[in-house]
Amino acid sequence: MTYNQTHKMMISKYFSKSQLKGLLKTGDVILPGTQSSPSFSSTGCIDHIDRMAKYMAEDDLAGLKMLFSVLRWMPKWVIVLLMKLCNHSSSFPSFLGAGLRMIEIGLKGVTLSPYYANLTASGYKGKKVYDVIGWHPKFLVNEDGIPLKEALIKLDNPEPEDVAALYKRAKKAGPEIRDWGVKKRLEFISNLKAVILKNQEYILDRLQADTKKSRFDAITAEIFGVLDFLDYLEKNAVKVLSDRKVATPFALMGKRSKVYFEPLGTALLISPWNYPFYQAIVPICQAFIVGNAVVFKPSSDTPLKGLVEELLDQAGFLPGWVQIVYGQGRKIGNALVDGQPDKIFLIGSQPVGKSIMERAAQYLIPVELELGGKDPMVVFEDVNIDRAVAGAIWGGFTTTGQSCTSVERLFVQESIYERFKETLVKETLKLVQATDDDGNADIGPMTTQAQVKTIAAQVADAKDKGAVFLTGDDWDGQSEFVPPMIVEGVTKDMAIDREENFGPLLPLYPFSSEAEAIEMANDPDYGLSASVWSQDLKRADRVARMIYTGNVSINNVMLTEGNHALPFGGVQKSGFGRYKGEFGFYAFANIKAVLIDQNSKKMEANWFPYTAKKYKIFSDLTRALYSPGRIGGLIKGAFYGLKLETYVKKLAKRGRK
Repeated sequence: MTYNQTHKMMISKYFSKSQLKGLLKTGDVILPGTQSSPSFSSTGCIDHIDRMAKYMAEDDLAGLKMLFSVLRWMPKWVIVLLMKLCNHSSSFPSFLGAGLRMIEIGLKGVTLSPYYANLTASGYKGKKVYDVIGWHPKFLVNEDGIPLKEALIKLDNPEPEDVAALYKRAKKAGPEIRDWGVKKRLEFISNLKAVILKNQEYILDRLQADTKKSRFDAITAEIFGVLDFLDYLEKNAVKVLSDRKVATPFALMGKRSKVYFEPLGTALLISPWNYPFYQAIVPICQAFIVGNAVVFKPSSDTPLKGLVEELLDQAGFLPGWVQIVYGQGRKIGNALVDGQPDKIFLIGSQPVGKSIMERAAQYLIPVELELGGKDPMVVFEDVNIDRAVAGAIWGGFTTTGQSCTSVERLFVQESIYERFKETLVKETLKLVQATDDDGNADIGPMTTQAQVKTIAAQVADAKDKGAVFLTGDDWDGQSEFVPPMIVEGVTKDMAIDREENFGPLLPLYPFSSEAEAIEMANDPDYGLSASVWSQDLKRADRVARMIYTGNVSINNVMLTEGNHALPFGGVQKSGFGRYKGEFGFYAFANIKAVLIDQNSKKMEANWFPYTAKKYKIFSDLTRALYSPGRIGGLIKGAFYGLKLETYVKKLAKRGRK
């Protein structure tokens, strides 16, 4: 591929996108290229413009920005004419000639310098300027005469020294990311949206190759969900992360209070195998937009190896901002925790969560865990049965049941239980299960063989203990095409009732009353998500409040995740902490309290020295401010406050005596 085909979307800390286009156009006028030499734009040397701008005088930089904003909209022939006028600046009156000379110096300096310094973009494959002109500069070498270059970090099954190096790189990148500011960081998010849209089919191919899920599952849950989240960041990040004024109490009159939201530094993110693209991009961008460097560890079962890096690079993310580590086993996870990031965010199993949390405790690293669920769906007798059945089927079997928030326990009120069951079985048997490439299958096979074995064990246990399989009874216990299974007669001694069913298993239970439904929904002690279905919205709301969980959808299923303004997380065995929504920003932020006072001669009443008279006045002030009677209290408070301030001034001048 040529450089222009692979060129990432550049973002400058100092120039807007429009100004960069003006620079690019001007560069190609000054350096259009020849048969032997490349043009200014083809080299991608514009990618290095910030290296020059960083050291420019503020006035000079402002002048260039204004000039490029104008040149952006000028036809090339006008720029050609302008450069010719600059070449004849001596023919013009002194003030005009001086201005033209300054324009010439600025435009040629900012284009010729990176071009002849051979600063090309990483994707450039053309002839180097040095080779064309037959001249090479000296380069730095160490004492052994070996050229200096950054040591390569092994990110695939890294050794301890690699982990130390990647954290060193992340800690160096952290202040750089923070310095860009939220608005500029959002430009990278916007670029990433465009890159994902452009590469949508390629991403889907990679997703299906790793996960085996149906193409429609992949596009809705992974592509659409990611783009919608990035859209949420674009619309809300600046507002949520801006400094916030908060109220200052009467007793602190004359002072101001603020809250700052600052990055923590380096965030370690560990994701599961079931939604490898969504659970990569969403937490990475959530941590990044706050200003953190990211170390990301995907599951070894569905690593999408190289894909996320490729997309981030095309979007303009700089090296060190997001580093992705690959490998299997606890060894790498332990090493990454031992590298002492500033925050750990894990989506995974309970055993892994406990292990990570225990190790992080040694370093007092804050941890957030999302550890899966045992999500109930409660269906009351006044529902539209066809719609509720459709919701149950999708909620139970989307992604072949391999979702943390899939329906794992379906409770149906006794009066409609038989009708509901009949419709549920009939509609489930219509599902198309296949590996597709055109979006024509409902669900695919299981993603991992290990999970096939887990489901087989749960199925065998349920059958041995008397459960009835209304669908999928003919599964051989080995094929990765595990069929959707509706199971009746499930009891508490069965693994299918107590353990998370990370597969297409849907136990069906009848209930008689609202109280019984709530009791059943709250057992066992998971609490990630739930859904409540009823025509009576007051009842639905009442039950939703009584279910101990982090998320509830009313008359829908798994829908809280569809609104990125809502926080996401669980309680009890499902973990703790929240990401996404406003609270998701704060998960990766240092929330700093700031109180601002005037730099005056005023002494505070609570400072030394203490005297009996000061105690008496302060005691009267306390009673006045906080006794019943708001208006009278404020008047008395103002009186004693003024009295106290007068006395404190006297103490400051005369001292205790």
